[in-house]
Amino acid sequence: MFIIIRPLKPVSFRWGGEFSPALSGPMNRGISEPLPLPSTIAGFIYSIANGGGKRENLKELSLENESVKVKLWGPLLYHKGKYYAHSYPGKLIELDDWELKLNENGKVEEIEAIDLLGVINKVGIGVRFDNKTVMESMLYSQELIKIDGGIIVEVEQEVNRGYYTMGGESGIVKVEPWELAPPESKDCGLVISPIILSPIEKVVSVDDFYDMEIEGCGKLGKEIIEELPVKIGLIGLGFNIAYNVRRPIYPAILPGSVLRCNKRGNVGKFTGWGSILPVNCRKSS
Repeated sequence: MFIIIRPLKPVSFRWGGEFSPALSGPMNRGISEPLPLPSTIAGFIYSIANGGGKRENLKELSLENESVKVKLWGPLLYHKGKYYAHSYPGKLIELDDWELKLNENGKVEEIEAIDLLGVINKVGIGVRFDNKTVMESMLYSQELIKIDGGIIVEVEQEVNRGYYTMGGESGIVKVEPWELAPPESKDCGLVISPIILSPIEKVVSVDDFYDMEIEGCGKLGKEIIEELPVKIGLIGLGFNIAYNVRRPIYPAILPGSVLRCNKRGNVGKFTGWGSILPVNCRKSS
C-alpha cells in the first residue's frame, strides 16, 4: 500500500555528520536534505506497526538488520500537487509524467530544494548530554524545511491513518493512504534512495568501482548510461536503538543517479534501500 507522511511542522532530515556543539566546536550548522533516509522511514514504520516502538527479542537482533527488515519503496516528495525525486545533495528532480527532463547538454534538470521548499533557520544553544545544563559559548544553527504535501512511500505493512511522532526530534506527522500508480518499466531507472553496495577491500583505479556488483541488478559498469549521472558516496545505515550504536557505513549509489536497471523495485544489499523508479528521458524544448 502507498501512504503519505505529512509533517505538520518544519522538519530537518540529516544524512551524515555529527550535529552537536560538544563534538564539533563552538558553532555547528545542521543542513537538511529534502527527504529522509530509508532507515528513518523504516524505523518509523516498524515503530507504529509494533505498538509504538516496542521491541522484543533484542538479543536476536543483528547490528545491521534491526530496522531494515521493513520492506518499503520510495520515498518520493509530493509538494503543491507535483511529484519530485531526491537528487543528493540538496536537490530535487521534478517528475512530469514519469519523465526526466534533460537540458541542452543532456544533463538531468534539477531544482535546488531550498528554492522550492524554503528554509527556516533555527538558532539554539548547546546542552550537556548528562544533566541538560547549558554549555557556555556553544551555539547551533539548524536548517528546517516546510513540506506542503508529504513523503510518499510504499510499504507491505498495514498502516493505520492517524497522527504519530517521527524522527529523533519526535516531530508530529499525519499518515494517510495514498493513491499512486508509478510505472513498472520505462527506458531507464532513476535511483530514489541509496543503493547499498558491498565494501571494496582495495581500490586501485576507477575500473574497480565499475566491477562493483549491484545485487539484483548487475555490475555497475554495465548499468551506467553514457552522459547520465551516477553518484557514488558513503552512507551510514542509521542508528541501532537496541544496541545504542550507529550502524556500519557502506559505499552506495546515491539518489539522482540514473541506471539501465529499469524495473520498479529495490536493488542492493539491504531490504528497504535501493529503490528504483522507471522513467523516460526527454530533452527540454
